[in-house]
Amino acid sequence: MTPRHLTVVIPTYNRPDSLYRAVESLFRQGVADEGFCVLVADNSADATARETFEMLKARAPETLELIYLHVPEAGVANARNGAVERVTTPLIAFLDDDQSAPRHWLEGLLDTYETFRAAVTFGPVETVLPEDVTRHRAYFEAFFARKPGFESGYIAKPFGCGNCLIDTSQVTMKKPWFDVRMNDSGGEDDILFERIRSAGGRFAWAATAPVHEHPLRQRIALSYTLRRAFAYGQGPSTLARRKQPARYDLLVMWMIIGAGKLGLHGLVWLGMRLAGHPRRAFQLDKAVRGLGKILFWKQLRFYGTATVSQPLPAPSVDTHGADTAHPAPLELSCSGEWARR
Repeated sequence: MTPRHLTVVIPTYNRPDSLYRAVESLFRQGVADEGFCVLVADNSADATARETFEMLKARAPETLELIYLHVPEAGVANARNGAVERVTTPLIAFLDDDQSAPRHWLEGLLDTYETFRAAVTFGPVETVLPEDVTRHRAYFEAFFARKPGFESGYIAKPFGCGNCLIDTSQVTMKKPWFDVRMNDSGGEDDILFERIRSAGGRFAWAATAPVHEHPLRQRIALSYTLRRAFAYGQGPSTLARRKQPARYDLLVMWMIIGAGKLGLHGLVWLGMRLAGHPRRAFQLDKAVRGLGKILFWKQLRFYGTATVSQPLPAPSVDTHGADTAHPAPLELSCSGEWARR
């Protein structure tokens, strides 16, 4: 298939600058001359992305079709479902509004799709952090990235929706695709991809199709990433519970695995923290993911209105160098050992 059979969907919520960067990066795609569609799904109640969209549309290459869709019902699943309902092309590529696409991104996705014809094709994500982020920098770069080191080919495990290509003809379930119960917490894509896998769909990896992730300032903090790590840890337990019928045997297995991870990595983190080891955040992340497998029913909110209501962490370092985090309206932190609630 050619780029004309493709729509790039960008769900967005109150991020005009990030949205501008994401869409503008598509103008420079190597396949832009062949033409493709870009659909912006604005999930804000007040249609805050419309002005940015109109500026982008005025600058867009003539070969690209830009479509604005207002989805006022808050929630990431609602935004994705609204976009999927509007799309008319057989291929859908998802790009997050805090990502940008290098020149050959779509070429890499399409080439891999043409070779393997998978139901969903995923690509790498490379983190771009501000230069002044120094504390736990290696951890943050790894956390926001997706770099498993695979070569292009079939893979067994699906990834997140940002930077993926979906062949709609291989998605056999009825719409809406994305589970609206996950509107605030995320994980709606995990459930979709598990259903695709259960229906016999295959996944592929496009090593030549990376995108750049530009995390928001308020997200470059342990008080955010550890909450996300907890939610990521909940994933296997949640999927086991929501299978039809529910797989309680798998749920118990994942809870036991979670307890082991919490104990092992928690002890390693404690030792590294006492020693002041600069990579201790990696162990804390693994411990918190283990905790998520145990407390699978605890729902955290990351999307929709939760995006703007989340407190912003600010650094506070005591005389012994202990990491803490407190809410503040302006200063944003890269510190804080435990997640604030």
